[in-house]
Amino acid sequence: MRKATLILAGTALLLTGCESLGGSSTPAATAVSGYGATGVEPPKELLLELGDAIGDIRFPDGLVVDEKNSIILGAGENTFGKILGTLKTDSELVVKFFKDNMPGEGWGLISEFQADDTTLVYDKPTRVAVVIVERSNRSTKIRVTVTPRNN
Repeated sequence: MRKATLILAGTALLLTGCESLGGSSTPAATAVSGYGATGVEPPKELLLELGDAIGDIRFPDGLVVDEKNSIILGAGENTFGKILGTLKTDSELVVKFFKDNMPGEGWGLISEFQADDTTLVYDKPTRVAVVIVERSNRSTKIRVTVTPRNN
């Protein structure tokens, strides 16, 4: 009887260990969204690193800017124009990046719409920024347009 109990316990331990070694099949975006409203930050490997700032908008590290079709006027708090780019990562991580980092630069989220792509609208006292995050086959397309605010 004791031998059967040991074999059963050993088998259960072995199966549990094998399951934990298999790695997670959960996509990173799903894993990140599971942390919402928990007060706990997701592991760093599920977050995008800060890249360059254009004016007062931070972009994810690794963004490839389409220089031919982008236009930037002004500098700092007076930057206007549009930035087009692509990033080889999940679109949900890009949306999370902007939602996490835009408020730190003083931008307030005033509207969010999700369909095939995600549109985030931010404002500051003198400007409005529209961030469009679009899924593509192997990358995520980003379009950020900043315009003066009509008062």
